[in-house]
Amino acid sequence: MNLNRSLFIFATILICTWASTFFDQEWSMWKTKYNKNYSSTSEELLRRKMWEKTWHKVQEHNKRADQGLSTYWMAMNHFADITPQEVKKKNCLMPNGNKIEAPVHSYGLREGLPEHVDWRDSKCVTEPKNQGLCGSCWAFSTVGVVESRMCIQNQKLIKLSEQQLVDCDGAEEACCGGIPAYALKYVTHHGVMRAEDYEYEEKQNPCAFNEDKAIKLNLTKYYQLPDEDSVVSSVALEGPVSVSFGTTEDFMHYSHGIYDGDCTESANHAIIAVGYGTEKNDDGEEQPYWIIKNSWSEGWGEKGFGRIQRGIDQCSFSQYAASFDFLE
Repeated sequence: MNLNRSLFIFATILICTWASTFFDQEWSMWKTKYNKNYSSTSEELLRRKMWEKTWHKVQEHNKRADQGLSTYWMAMNHFADITPQEVKKKNCLMPNGNKIEAPVHSYGLREGLPEHVDWRDSKCVTEPKNQGLCGSCWAFSTVGVVESRMCIQNQKLIKLSEQQLVDCDGAEEACCGGIPAYALKYVTHHGVMRAEDYEYEEKQNPCAFNEDKAIKLNLTKYYQLPDEDSVVSSVALEGPVSVSFGTTEDFMHYSHGIYDGDCTESANHAIIAVGYGTEKNDDGEEQPYWIIKNSWSEGWGEKGFGRIQRGIDQCSFSQYAASFDFLE
């Protein structure tokens, strides 16, 4: 009996030692990969604790995905050490209760639309950018749509300035949130400078807009799209659309696949719908999805892009959908 007890204690110590060594090595490699540095030992201990919690969460979820119980996988990306408080700070749409006063344009679901659309194939989608610590997703979503639709119209892809909107659009709250429909109104009246002329800095600065360097867009109108069907038609017929999403911690750790995870009750993040399609699931059924472009760097998702379920207005997808028309 004593021998068995001793062997059990020894095995337990051996497993704990192995686990500690494993996590030490994984932690070190992860910090190096994402260039993570912390201001103090206490902060690093906190981050390590959150990182280990995320590690277990990712492993458990991916086991379920491998078993066909979910259609997306997670990864230990650059958000793996984020705290719940920081997750909330990533919310970058205006707080609930703000009534959006912008024209509404309903397309409905048009007939004869293609089964698959991906505007990346047209070379009219810039690479995913990184909003960083600033809650400026609304600016990135707006600028990304303008970049793409300008390119679709004139076959020239130009990187435009999100920082101009963060600094100069007084209808928004800079790094504390905004609404793409309002940002399109600002762009309609002022135009947008090139990114190289007004570089992004992850914070609000005094407005440095230079009208002489601004690109005038000749927009006739900006508007909201009231439902997912209208977004489908707009994406298919005209180009990428600014849409919204109710992001959770699960979405922040998304790696690949079609996201079918948790959502917040209301949208808190702005992204871009750059296409759509369908994919057969394990049962042979067609699963419709959106192709979205995010502003969390190419280290997130499918090289900065992702796929989410389509046809159920997942995670308040169309709550703040917005687009615009060019002058013909």
